Amino acid sequence: MGKSKFVIVFCSIVFALISCNKKQNISIDDKFILLISKDSEPSLFRGISFYCKGENGKIIQIESKDLRVLYNKGTFNMDYLSFLRKVLNLEIVLHPKGLVYEFNIDENINKEYHNRKFSDFIHLYCKGIGVDEYVLKKGFTENQRNSIFYFLFINNYLSVFDDYSGSYNVFSTSKYSKYYVIDI
Repeated sequence: MGKSKFVIVFCSIVFALISCNKKQNISIDDKFILLISKDSEPSLFRGISFYCKGENGKIIQIESKDLRVLYNKGTFNMDYLSFLRKVLNLEIVLHPKGLVYEFNIDENINKEYHNRKFSDFIHLYCKGIGVDEYVLKKGFTENQRNSIFYFLFINNYLSVFDDYSGSYNVFSTSKYSKYYVIDI
């Protein structure tokens, strides 16, 4: 009896540890996706990168105007809003044919993301400047920076380069979308 209790307790602890480290399913804020679907020129999202699933395990960095171009050129059997939901939640693979920037996730950034709570991950790479507002710390390669921004994006954070200060600002999608009224 003592041995079976030990096995049960041991299995429970292992399961709890695995569950704590497991990251949530990707779920980009639907109000934010709706805002993107209604965007027009001049775009509210100029200079803001979005991240999608590419071929061969690559990640695609793309802007909203290019998402619209890919949708218009493609043969997707869905409306634009449904397309955005699937693409931004990484449910479908895009085949952009050189239209956008593609990269592989940096192994060290990937390890840090999967071994930390999200709040610890964001503070490892960013300095807080307000509620849900950050500045990326300095000293990262382009691939490391894009990998960090990808993991921030799948957790509903956006990044933009501020050419005046020379820094990358990071902020929550909810902070961005609350300033714009969406007619449903």
